[in-house]
Amino acid sequence: MLMKKALIIAYYYPPLGGGGVFRSLKFSRYLPEFDYKPYILTVRNSLLRLRDPLLISEIPSEAKIIRTFSFEHRVFRAARHLLNISLKWFFIPDEHIGWLPTAVFKGKKIIEKNNIDVIFASGPVWTTFLIGFLLQKKTKKPLIIDFRDPWINNSNVIYPSKFHEFIEKKLEKTIMTQANYITVVSDLIKDDLIKRYPFAASKIETLTNGFDPEDFKSINIQKKTSKFTITYTGSIYGLRTVRSFLVGLKEIIIQNDDLEKNIEVLFVGNYGTETANIVKELQLEKYVKLKGQMSHKKCLEYLMASDVLLLLITSKENLTGKMFEYFASQKPIIAISPIDGLASKIIRSINAGTVIPPRNIELVKKTILSYYNRWRNEKLFQPLNYSDKIEKFNRKILTRRLSKIFDKVK
Repeated sequence: MLMKKALIIAYYYPPLGGGGVFRSLKFSRYLPEFDYKPYILTVRNSLLRLRDPLLISEIPSEAKIIRTFSFEHRVFRAARHLLNISLKWFFIPDEHIGWLPTAVFKGKKIIEKNNIDVIFASGPVWTTFLIGFLLQKKTKKPLIIDFRDPWINNSNVIYPSKFHEFIEKKLEKTIMTQANYITVVSDLIKDDLIKRYPFAASKIETLTNGFDPEDFKSINIQKKTSKFTITYTGSIYGLRTVRSFLVGLKEIIIQNDDLEKNIEVLFVGNYGTETANIVKELQLEKYVKLKGQMSHKKCLEYLMASDVLLLLITSKENLTGKMFEYFASQKPIIAISPIDGLASKIIRSINAGTVIPPRNIELVKKTILSYYNRWRNEKLFQPLNYSDKIEKFNRKILTRRLSKIFDKVK
């Protein structure tokens, strides 16, 4: 039986690393198991520094990778840093719009040569939606757009002018109208889109981020120290900040001599300059170790060697992919998150840890001390028992659901 064929348009794809890579990578990894051959259209010359070449090994042999040139230049990034000017002044919808000409040109050839059944475009970057939209127009193939974040109502985005916001709203509405189906990572994104585009209610579905059990099978789990270890993995950027947590840590260390001798906090990933500055300001260098960027596999090794995991959520709609990997580890979570946000609700529903409202330093202190005392009494080592509750977040199951959407629209 011949496999059906899907074109996946994804700027973030190995050897690029970081959280934005995994959704498209995992879909492409498991689509062949559900009778779809993935053709991945991605960028050849991204200026993004974050790389994780080890992830290339996860790409299935059935997949066909097509990389095209993007007209991006370091001069633009230099202007942003030196002059403190947002690139959104110059590029709509984002700084990667220079990828569009070659991606559309090559994408049309791929579709026609291989008789592609369905187009799947994952954003951000939002340029992928424009590419998918133009390819749909040229080839008449069905288009599915995938929101990993909100496009318009995004708390991390500041538009340089009302004109820029107006143009992007028009682009989003046009693409929402033309898309055959829409997938989103959270119900809040779904609800916001339906509120603004009621016509989309019948063609939109939530496919959350998830975890891949296969990622945990080859991990070398080794406790790094004999100390009580709290670990954060991933990036810290935009509105995301560790200040409340580190202020609480500083105060509880001063108040508790025993904890002071036996605690360490690790930040593994792109933690940003603000985190380093806060650590220095609070004189926490002895207790907080900034490990920097490393491969996904190495991040998981640190995660599994920890006692408690730290999660930072800035907005109600955010369901970061790392949260699901935290679930898979079955380690208790300290989540600093909007109390009524989606992440908080899921964490509470499966009893995966403690949710702390942003800036509640007293509760940060209380929570750290509570987990520390459990660690001291050797009551923290039993894995949390909620495997059955998180199975729906398994990447393979999520990919099966995506394949059914492909079947529906093709």
